[in-house]
Amino acid sequence: MPIPVRETFPTDREDLIVQVTDDGSRTLVIAGSDDAFHSGCGAASETRHVYLHNSGVLQRLHERRPTRVLEIGLGTSMAMLMTLDAAVDCDTPLEYLAVETDWIAAETLEHLLPHDWTSRREIVDGYLDFRRSLPATVPPGTYPWRVDSSRSIIIEVGDVRDWTLGTRSPFDAIYYDPFCPDSAPRLWTADCLRTMRGAIAGGGKLTTYSCSRPVRDALEQAGWNVDRVPGPVGGKREVLVATPVQRPASG
Repeated sequence: MPIPVRETFPTDREDLIVQVTDDGSRTLVIAGSDDAFHSGCGAASETRHVYLHNSGVLQRLHERRPTRVLEIGLGTSMAMLMTLDAAVDCDTPLEYLAVETDWIAAETLEHLLPHDWTSRREIVDGYLDFRRSLPATVPPGTYPWRVDSSRSIIIEVGDVRDWTLGTRSPFDAIYYDPFCPDSAPRLWTADCLRTMRGAIAGGGKLTTYSCSRPVRDALEQAGWNVDRVPGPVGGKREVLVATPVQRPASG
């Protein structure tokens, strides 16, 4: 099937353009390339299905189980805002840590109509105010946002390959969402995915849109059990869910 021609708009950045995806939600595309932040088949539907649903996070929140999420590749912040919205809706504690090298400014995000992603306008307003409190280009470092007494967000600006877990793990879910292996091969190696293996709780899941053979092989080499599962309606046929291989008990 030929790729449909999708409507695009400029942003305040010369290197980023807005693309209207097939479900009506908007994403960003790097100008002059095919590198999109989400599937053109539907940015919002992909995010809900691949990350909130496949990870088990949405179920945990509905069961009011305190949840810790690690996202690699914050991108447009769509997954973070949708997860936070669900946590507030379910009145469930949430800790969310995202690692990103290029934290998109509030002015750029506003081109994407982010208020359409959540049921609570105040969540998006609070996040945009938080982002505006920082420089347009944020230097490497750790930036916490205390949403309320039960929910907190930390944005870690820097290269995930230089990132250390410290006392932050384990996480109940990992949203693994950097650019595709062809564009960012250094983030899809067994070594990088082994770091993710060290960050996950025993019953946790890593979810990603990529289902290529090299990615599956790298995950398995890094200590993950890998399953191909159906993708979002109208999108990719298959995506991946990985769970940690259980190490034998010592002693």
